[in-house]
Parts: sequence; structure tokens; C-alpha cells
Amino acid sequence: MTVPSIFRELGTKRVKIIRHEGTAEETRLDVEAQIQSKSGFFAVSTAIYEGDVVELPDPRGGTSRRVAAEVHVNDFGPDEMHHIKVVWGQAPPERIAPIRRLSFEGLHPEVVRASSDLFADGHYSSAIGDAFKSLEVRLRTMTGADKSGVALVGEALGGRSPKIDLATSTGRSGEDEREGFQAIFRGAMQAIRNPKAHELATDEDPQHALEYLALASLLHRRLDGAENA
Repeated sequence: MTVPSIFRELGTKRVKIIRHEGTAEETRLDVEAQIQSKSGFFAVSTAIYEGDVVELPDPRGGTSRRVAAEVHVNDFGPDEMHHIKVVWGQAPPERIAPIRRLSFEGLHPEVVRASSDLFADGHYSSAIGDAFKSLEVRLRTMTGADKSGVALVGEALGGRSPKIDLATSTGRSGEDEREGFQAIFRGAMQAIRNPKAHELATDEDPQHALEYLALASLLHRRLDGAENA
């Protein structure tokens, strides 16, 4: 549905409605609206609610921001007169989260290299398996060990002087880091690297798969720190 003709005759603009700005739930919607200094008029079906931010072209250049302080849905009378009237309030400064959403492109290069094609083709379970295989390969490369799975983790990360030291602190804190990350790597190999386990992420669930891949990415970055120490 479009803005009623009585408002379109006055001239409309394409504007952007932003909900939950700067959060992981942020959504953006491009719509047509008739904009006035104190209010705006939208099609009655427009998903705009109180508190939403509206961005629109500023005739002086750049972008102007308003907030929907009041939203009035007018759906009485003839259908062609139905519309939403929004009363403007002062918009807050733009909020931009450091990372709005987890994305595949932001994962560790080893995960991208191992899993990008599988993930792009929708083979999410296989993408998870290959991401954690890449961790196993990297542990072998860094240690020269020929073991696999939990045994490999024990040889690479176990003991008071492990071949790969993941601690960034000294003393008791460092011991806790070593023990904790060894447990995480062991759990990853036992519960996710195992082909039976990562079947829990079906090929219909990309978000679930991405969360598994984020764990693999985190562990690769921890290995980066050990290599560069």
C-alpha cells in the first residue's frame, strides 16, 4: 500500500525507518513518506512505531534524523484515506554497535578457508566439521604430534609446561587459563569435532552453524596468541 494520493500530491521522499538502532536486533526499512517539519505521513500498513528513528534526505545536504514520538494509525473512512501520522521528536545521536551482527566474513581466516564454500552452499553441518578439523590440523602442525581428538589436545595443551601455552597471565591466573582452555579444546574435539555431534546443527539452521563456527574462530585466535608470544 502506498501513501494516500492526497499526501503524494504534496510530494514524497524515500526514508529509512530504524528500529532498535545500534543493537543486534536492529532492523532498517526503506519506505515512501510525505514529510513535514513537525510530522510525517505514511501508508497505513507501514511498520513504524513510537521510538523508531527515521532518516531522510536533508535538502541542505546529508541526512536528517527524526524520532517517532507519536504514531497515530488512521484507518477510518474510505480505504484511500487510510494513513499513519507520525509526530516528530528530537532524534538521539546515531548509535552504532561495534559489531551489529555476527557475520561469516569476520571469522578467523582458517575457519573461512576451511568452511566458506560449504557454508555458502548451505552445507552447515559439514562446514562445522571442517572448521574443527582445521583446529586439529593446526594443533598437529604446531606440535609435530600425530595424535587426534582428545589425545592430541592432551599432548599439545596438557601438563605444567605444555607444548602450546595458551596462558596470557602468570601464577595462579595463568594456570587457570591453561586448564580452562585445555578443557574447552577437549570439549570441542569430543563434542563437536566428532561427526555425530555436529549433526545437531542442521542444514536448515545457518545461525546455529555460525555460532559453532564462532567458537572454532575463537580457538584459532587463541592459538594465534600462543604462536606470537
